[in-house]
Amino acid sequence: MLLMEKVAMLTRQNETFALAMIIESKGSTPSHVGKMIVYRDGTIEGTVGGGLAEHYIIEESVKAIQKGQSKIVEYKLNKHAKDGIQMNCGGTLRVFIEVYTSRPELVLAGAGHLGYALAKLADFLEYPYCVVDDRIGYCTKERFPNASNLFVNEDIGEAMLEANLNEKSYVVIVTKDRDEIALKMALQFPIAYVGMVASKRKVINIFEKLKSEGVTQEQLEQVHSPIGLGIGSETTEEIAISIIGEIIKLSREKKPIKVKQLNR
Repeated sequence: MLLMEKVAMLTRQNETFALAMIIESKGSTPSHVGKMIVYRDGTIEGTVGGGLAEHYIIEESVKAIQKGQSKIVEYKLNKHAKDGIQMNCGGTLRVFIEVYTSRPELVLAGAGHLGYALAKLADFLEYPYCVVDDRIGYCTKERFPNASNLFVNEDIGEAMLEANLNEKSYVVIVTKDRDEIALKMALQFPIAYVGMVASKRKVINIFEKLKSEGVTQEQLEQVHSPIGLGIGSETTEEIAISIIGEIIKLSREKKPIKVKQLNR
């Protein structure tokens, strides 16, 4: 597989990685052209010439991934030059490190009006999403033609389980009346975000119920409820915008929820 084909595949798979590419080479260098995929753990595919320069480029690529920011780095491959690195080539190398960050993967627990509005925004932003519900008539391909998956089960907890939640999952709970079950299931996984639409009283009641079932206070503190940014939203569409806005903001911070496994 060609390297750029692999880049396209990783992008389709919504992976996070960096592509380091030589954009300028002067004098004697290990390579005048080259591309290299760098993963979060520092493993690579391809090369920009090898040696100490490549080692430094890998380090800078990992840092760029962690910050989520692309950058240009330059090296003097001359150990005798000011700011040079311990190489004898004598040339200079400029490399563009382009960071590809994964997009939030939305799990819309609830296929009603708000879930539908959230799906429309996800379509616009090209965010991957799946829909979970316990109602066959609502969770359909006709209503959500661009959803990656639809999970329907009379037991919404089972439907949530089928969604294979992971560290990329941003769970938005907007069910008709199954918030408690959906939330308990979501908190079993190391998800990136969980938010729930509910009144203050309802949140208190749900939290007390879940604590009696073994959910810890630390876990519940990760739940965003009230959900969304405080922008004075009132309509369904405005609420959806506030929720997506909150997800965009938090996805940039990259702080996954830390939870322990619960017994089902």
